[in-house]
Amino acid sequence: MKNLIHLVYIPWTGLGIQEYKGDAWFAYRIELFRKYVLPSLYGQREKDFVLWNSFRKEERDNPLIKKLKYELNKTEIKSIMTFDGIMMHDDRGLQHNEDLEERMEKSLKEVHDYFWPPIATDETYVQPEWVYKTDLGSDDMLSVEAIEEIQKVEPKERAAAYYINGYVMDMENERIAEWNRDSSCSKYTVIYPYKTFFDAKEHFNYIKGLESHELLPQVFKAVRLPDRRYMAGVHRGNISTTWDNKFRGKQLNDIEKKEVLNQFGL
Repeated sequence: MKNLIHLVYIPWTGLGIQEYKGDAWFAYRIELFRKYVLPSLYGQREKDFVLWNSFRKEERDNPLIKKLKYELNKTEIKSIMTFDGIMMHDDRGLQHNEDLEERMEKSLKEVHDYFWPPIATDETYVQPEWVYKTDLGSDDMLSVEAIEEIQKVEPKERAAAYYINGYVMDMENERIAEWNRDSSCSKYTVIYPYKTFFDAKEHFNYIKGLESHELLPQVFKAVRLPDRRYMAGVHRGNISTTWDNKFRGKQLNDIEKKEVLNQFGL
């Protein structure tokens, strides 16, 4: 039996200066998620993870949430939704950091309850020792071996894992190129002791200093994961990342593109 819980965390709304760009934008992001990200997650060799989707409280009654739930339910991917905003430091919408601990307390209770056994006195239940939290954008993809490799990282206090070089996909024109960064990317994993993760105050203190994903190797005892295991999506609904970027390297030809799509379960 595994001694860990693995959460793949996607902050859908409430991130940055413009928290929500309208229903047309949200519907567009859901469609990209359905077309690209869900197959990438469903194709993982290691299936033992839970997709944690977070939203602002305003989205709880949005009909588009039902659309997203429908798409998730068509797969075998386990998932949970919370509606207390983002669960990480925001390096753009700084106002979101002021009540982060308070919002964490609400969402972490919901996530904890998801994992708690139906009967709390069940003697067969063994509490995991570790929680792996992998941050992923709703338009980002992982290669089929990524979750498996992440879970092989040794769990210990203040451990973490990160990527530098990956791929980028122009989702509207289906172009793919190498993505060559000079620092840790936003697809990273932090490993928490179980009790620390689910205690909002301890959790908040644990990630103190992680004000941006580039700082992960300085704040944690982080290991670098193999290159080309993630693919960032770019499209007209992006908030920041674009195809014309200093990190974009060689564009792949049709044969190379087919191989990479297969590597990512697409």
